[in-house]
Amino acid sequence: MAVTETPPETTDAASETGGPAPRPQPTGLAAVLGTGDHKVIGRIYIVASLLFGALIIGLGEALAIESIEPETNDIFPSDTVFQAFTLQRLGGIFLLALPLVIGVAMVVVPLQVGSRTIAFPRAAAASLWGWLLGSALLIASYLANGGPGGGSAEGVDLWIASMALILVSLMVAAVCLATTVFALRTTGLSLGRLPLYAWSVLTASILWLVTLPVLFGLLVLAYVDHRHAGGIGPGDPGALYGATTWMLRNPAIYIVAIPVLGFVGDVLATTSGARLKMRPVALGAIAAFATFSFGAFLVVADEAALESPLVVVLGLVAVLPVLALAATVADTFRTGSFKLNASVAYALGSFAVLLVAVLGGAVASIPGVLDAPDGGTISNNIAFMGVAHAAIIATVIAALGGLTWWATKVGRQPAQEGAAMLAAVVLTVGGILTVVGDMVAGVIGEGAELVADYTGGTTPLNVLTAVGIGIVILGVLVALASLRPLLRRSDDEVPADPWEGQSLEWLAPSPPPLANFDGELAVVGSAEPLIDLREEK
Repeated sequence: MAVTETPPETTDAASETGGPAPRPQPTGLAAVLGTGDHKVIGRIYIVASLLFGALIIGLGEALAIESIEPETNDIFPSDTVFQAFTLQRLGGIFLLALPLVIGVAMVVVPLQVGSRTIAFPRAAAASLWGWLLGSALLIASYLANGGPGGGSAEGVDLWIASMALILVSLMVAAVCLATTVFALRTTGLSLGRLPLYAWSVLTASILWLVTLPVLFGLLVLAYVDHRHAGGIGPGDPGALYGATTWMLRNPAIYIVAIPVLGFVGDVLATTSGARLKMRPVALGAIAAFATFSFGAFLVVADEAALESPLVVVLGLVAVLPVLALAATVADTFRTGSFKLNASVAYALGSFAVLLVAVLGGAVASIPGVLDAPDGGTISNNIAFMGVAHAAIIATVIAALGGLTWWATKVGRQPAQEGAAMLAAVVLTVGGILTVVGDMVAGVIGEGAELVADYTGGTTPLNVLTAVGIGIVILGVLVALASLRPLLRRSDDEVPADPWEGQSLEWLAPSPPPLANFDGELAVVGSAEPLIDLREEK
């Protein structure tokens, strides 16, 4: 398989010399379904993940409301509440956060590295349709009384198969993104000169490729066990879900949020107008955070393993690269200037929620801080759910911020600045309120995460969580409203570089054509090629 494909449009010269005429290109729905254009693939990822995300966030709010007064707020029957809980937990990662990040990355990363396409474009398209089919089947498996705790053997089989399809599809997408950065960079753009966002996507893709196969292998074992050994019977709430819980807490949950650091660094450094003098430190911080996010070793963990020195160290040191990146970016404001806009608000908000996540993870990793909740063990402590939700919410905030920052590359017009600014503030406040309740409940030892009838923490903290999720829903709606201009054609010419950017994506027209750039790109001479161009004029 070639890394790239030659577009059929390049056969015009053959027709001029008497050769066969080029085949007519499909349009409309046929063009979308058969596309290999990374921008179209990314946009579909974004839209579909937001649609699935609406279901996931709605489930989270319903569960939070029921947990306030489980006896009176009986939203879910007792035999389905655990299934709804697992769909909300797993869907937050595999139906919302990861595909949303991948969608933004598929649009932006090839532009940032000066490539005219993504590596393996047909594989990238296959990853999209595979993930979309797998996600639909995953929801169908729950409707068929499958999934963890399901009462239908066929539904459980469908759940395992759909989860496996989702994982394979996301791994294929990670291969395409990583290969694009490794193999399709323009001349002069070394790895050390990569934009921070492209670097973060590269490191995240590597972590996805060493983590998700472990979960895939567990699903294969679960399928064999369920079909032939009978170890996972219908209605067993803990067995299937227990095989995934290591992915739902630190350190493994941080692999979802690695691109948050790249987005924060790119936006703040570009807005300052100054070169990032401590770039090696920033690149190292992102790589370190990715390294500290590896948690597949907990796949067969017992209670002692969760309090092992390695888990404690990884939980504590994960804070350091986050703070290091903040320090390197803050250094640019000494020589540059701070300009507040909606994208900066998104960057600051996503960083704040991610900082809450890693601080909460650090506290939860210290032996003796968390107690075992009633009827459970320390590994069931609800504080880990707060950490996971914080990482997911930070990722969603950063992705929505990315859509605002790169609006003219993803869509047709800039986002509405005022609404986007409001959305960033609302999402940040709602995100912090959502996760603080679970973290505090975990510290005081109230509320088990892994129980068949989920009830959350204490009543006041459950109210706080429900209010927080409600605010997040409001923030998402405002964010989507701010992105409406991306869908409309503009009568005026949209500027290629509305931010006085530093990296190559701002050389592409807005919106970018099929081949991304007009003409050949100059040899890159530094990590800020657009600053070089402005200084030469």
